[in-house]
Amino acid sequence: MPHHDNIALSGVIQHVFAHRFTLEAQGETHLADLGPKGADAFPLSAGLHVMIEGERRPSEIKVTRIAAQGRDAVLIHHKKPHHPPGHHHPDVPANPDRVLAAVKDAGWSPKGEPQRKPKHFEVLARQGRGPWTELHVDFAGTIYKQKEADPAKWSL
Repeated sequence: MPHHDNIALSGVIQHVFAHRFTLEAQGETHLADLGPKGADAFPLSAGLHVMIEGERRPSEIKVTRIAAQGRDAVLIHHKKPHHPPGHHHPDVPANPDRVLAAVKDAGWSPKGEPQRKPKHFEVLARQGRGPWTELHVDFAGTIYKQKEADPAKWSL
């Protein structure tokens, strides 16, 4: 798992995209994420000078604290991804054949090829004539998440 450094920046918000925004600071543009609840607690607007603290990720800064002159600082707690108790991502090679075999062994009929993600595969499948479901399957073949299949994502 990559190490994420903590960072503190002071700068001006350039653009706002719901709960994400670009911050011009130290001569660079940074993408920052407050999360939906953070944006509710600290309304964003272009041109606002802010001070942020957060965790630098490869794609953005997950803001954990934001403040502006004349406004109270807001602490933001980001939800962690939901995995069942005891679930971990096993240290085994990614093998789509293993994943498909596990899905079939669990009584699902997969459609198409599994979609590889960094720590799991996503598989479109259904049981009998039931609804199409998106399954998240770790590299060892454990199905740890099921959700309704998005027709736009899966071309249903």
